[in-house]
Amino acid sequence: MCFPVSIFLHDGPWLSGFLARIAGAGSLARTAAAGLVVVLSLMADVVYGVPTALDRYVFDERAAGVGLASMLREVSGIAISPDGRLFAHNDEEGTVYQLDPDTGNVIKSFYPVEKRWYGHDRLAGDFEDIAFADGYFYLVSSSGVLYRFEEGSDGEEVPAGKYETFLDERFDVEGLCFDPVEGELLLACKQWPDGLHLKEFLFGKQSTRKKKKPVFAFSLSTMSLQEKPRFVIDADIVKKRSGRKGFRPSAIMLHPLSDTFLVVSSSAGMIAEFSRSGELLDWSSLSPAIHGQPEGIAVAGNGDLYISDEGIMHGRLTRYRAITR
Repeated sequence: MCFPVSIFLHDGPWLSGFLARIAGAGSLARTAAAGLVVVLSLMADVVYGVPTALDRYVFDERAAGVGLASMLREVSGIAISPDGRLFAHNDEEGTVYQLDPDTGNVIKSFYPVEKRWYGHDRLAGDFEDIAFADGYFYLVSSSGVLYRFEEGSDGEEVPAGKYETFLDERFDVEGLCFDPVEGELLLACKQWPDGLHLKEFLFGKQSTRKKKKPVFAFSLSTMSLQEKPRFVIDADIVKKRSGRKGFRPSAIMLHPLSDTFLVVSSSAGMIAEFSRSGELLDWSSLSPAIHGQPEGIAVAGNGDLYISDEGIMHGRLTRYRAITR
């Protein structure tokens, strides 16, 4: 998955012979040779890159997966709390489920509720992802509405605060994750609408944003969405470098060990890794035999990566164990 390491760093015949020849040389020659090895090493890092977060995983059929209960047939998002517990929610309801990551069994469920003039209602809508930040859970809808609430005990209803943004259904928000460095939630969108000018419309031009997928930042200090995207994913670049068409974010996660963003795309059947500035670093295909419709991603503190899939009868949870290097 990552770019190959330089041949100059392999302990092969070339390097062994080179070291043997300079072993009997003078100190000046040995110093120069050592400098050459360092320069070649640095050049290898620049040209060939360094290991990425996705290098920790093997995305194939050997991954361990479990089926989820029928109420999670449309599991849409997953998140891991700071103490390592796994939570999920489904697409049409705001019910939050704590799951056993080994069996997929539901440990408990609780219900965020919204205040009404007549009392309160349990949350309902097109919810796309869940995140945990600073002691609270957050749910996001496809229209960019955020709900904040505390964890509840099994069967408990918990009050939820509602936060509107300038996003709407046209942006089709799909992913949500927490960036503790910036103190922000990141909202990954499938679309970036911008109305065409009349001249562009008459001459059949396409929007320049058609292939751009914005990731907006919601500040937890001001509880408001930043006007400009934190970064923008260019689907054309993803296509050119990976060969995968139709990249649209389905879920996003900040990897705790690499400080890079992992983005799952159900439409492209892949997972991609991006830097903080939105540069594509790495990618991997996801096996269609395992991932029929990947919609959620979470990474545990030990590096284990979880992907959730919607299904016809049952959802699915797949774990990719981090490779120790």
